[in-house]
Amino acid sequence: MESFFLVEQIRRSGNFNMDTDHFHDSYEIYYLLSGERHYYIHNRIYALEAGDLVFINKNQLHRTTARNRSRHERILINFDDLFLKPAEGLALDWMGLFQGESFLLRPTAHEQGEIADLFQAMLREQREDALWSKPYLQTLLVQLLIRLDRIRKAKPSDLTPEQSEGQRRVYGIIEYLDVHYGEKLTLGGIAEHFFISSTYLCRIFKQTTGFTLIEHLNYVRIRETKKLLVETDWPMTRIASVTGFESIAHFGRVFKGITGRAPLQYRKQHRE
Repeated sequence: MESFFLVEQIRRSGNFNMDTDHFHDSYEIYYLLSGERHYYIHNRIYALEAGDLVFINKNQLHRTTARNRSRHERILINFDDLFLKPAEGLALDWMGLFQGESFLLRPTAHEQGEIADLFQAMLREQREDALWSKPYLQTLLVQLLIRLDRIRKAKPSDLTPEQSEGQRRVYGIIEYLDVHYGEKLTLGGIAEHFFISSTYLCRIFKQTTGFTLIEHLNYVRIRETKKLLVETDWPMTRIASVTGFESIAHFGRVFKGITGRAPLQYRKQHRE
């Protein structure tokens, strides 16, 4: 299987919201160069300022939406485990950046300059595709991860997610879905459980996360499905049942719509 690495820089002048909510099998680092954004990750929403970084683990549901100003510019890095395999001998604990409770990093102006230089070196190397480009990109990524880990460990405290009354209510709903995704859930049933109307439930969930509640529930179910496909030999009917899908046909449609592959194809690829 080929290793994967991609770095890209994008400037947007309009009031942009991600129209595809997603998770993926690669790690992601999001660096906001300018503007302000809301970032939904790990069941919480964070308010990003220029210079902020977000760490997104594999299979972690995330979405970025507009906040105040419409213009923004960002750099994005995606890479998989295989891309950093040559760095295993360094005993680099880079996985710690993508785990735990701290997903947002706010470097100082000086630290931002160092980080931006490494990002620009990656963009240049990817664009030129010169001799030894891949190992050079690997060394640049290792440098970046070490620098970010040093910055994070030197910070006095973690940056906390936003905590308005409506957001706290949605956080509780998200935690409920994470526990009960395998049950036959309905909008009406969830709303009744939280003593609110279905209309209000849909509105505050979308406003807070950028997702509809059904989108979020399907992504939670598919996230758990992917684990079962790789870690067990269960038949599709059993996997569909324990992850809350009403039928094997519905299960197949949702899985392919989110991952781009049929469940059996996903199992075969990841076991190879």
